[in-house]
Amino acid sequence: MKKRYMFLCLFSFVAQAQHLPKVLENIYESKANMYYSDEFNAQRKYNAFDTKKWHYRQPKPWRKGLATGSRFVEEKEGKLICYGRKDLKKAGGIVSNNYFQYGFYAFRWKTTGIHDEGKNVWHPSVWGSLDDTQKGKVPHTSEEGDSWMEIDIMEFSTWKSSGTDWNADAPAYIWVDSIKKRAKVNKLGKKFGWKKAMMTDGKKDKYKERVIGSYGFDTWQTIGMEYHPNYLQLWLLDEDKWVQVGHRIHFTSNNVKPSLRTVPKKAVKPLYWYIGNLYMPQGKATVTEDQITECTFEIDWFHFYDYKK
Repeated sequence: MKKRYMFLCLFSFVAQAQHLPKVLENIYESKANMYYSDEFNAQRKYNAFDTKKWHYRQPKPWRKGLATGSRFVEEKEGKLICYGRKDLKKAGGIVSNNYFQYGFYAFRWKTTGIHDEGKNVWHPSVWGSLDDTQKGKVPHTSEEGDSWMEIDIMEFSTWKSSGTDWNADAPAYIWVDSIKKRAKVNKLGKKFGWKKAMMTDGKKDKYKERVIGSYGFDTWQTIGMEYHPNYLQLWLLDEDKWVQVGHRIHFTSNNVKPSLRTVPKKAVKPLYWYIGNLYMPQGKATVTEDQITECTFEIDWFHFYDYKK
């Protein structure tokens, strides 16, 4: 029995260590921090997710494509499933109960009901925000003079009239003294000469001659991201090998303007982390009923590996 227990422990550790690139083991802990991580396989009653770690993402007046309840989010057969319901034009998601920051993030995911071609109305994503949607805010993100950075590890587009893709980016919200408020870079960029930091662009950044975020949505994929004190870097698991992809985003001194490859350090903050789906058609193209599908966004596991200080 003792040998079997030791084998199981060793197997568990090795399985988790495989989710961290070996070349990063001197930077991040080799074992996932299970206070923040989730295997989504606890087999709780009614297929409920772990409410000690997560809560439903709450709808807002400007986010009517969101809903809560077991019809929209459940933990089933070892994975988290966030449903997009065609009849209601709503979807669901979860948000971490805790905010956290530096480390290596990794998750295994796939979708159903999203196709390479055609208008896409669903918005699966894994991302970080200052807001837990239950009126909680990360300290030093929402007061006068504060800046912060959203991080979209994987975010689907919903604005193209044909085809679909996902991006990895980090738009910053920078306090501007001249207007006495925070400006989001990709909304007021023309006025201030700022650009949104892009780890990968779903229209042009390639790996093995294929645009990274443009295919394979209905098959399992594993993505990783370093949130290092000095930079952001996206990774993909190619079969059993981790590879860096896209562009490194560097954190710069505060007097450097945000750009495609930089974010000022004053915007680098801890975040609450979101996993979920959303009905959010955008753009000028008319959405027809035949373009609205039944959709799922499925997460096999979500891991966070602490930064070694």
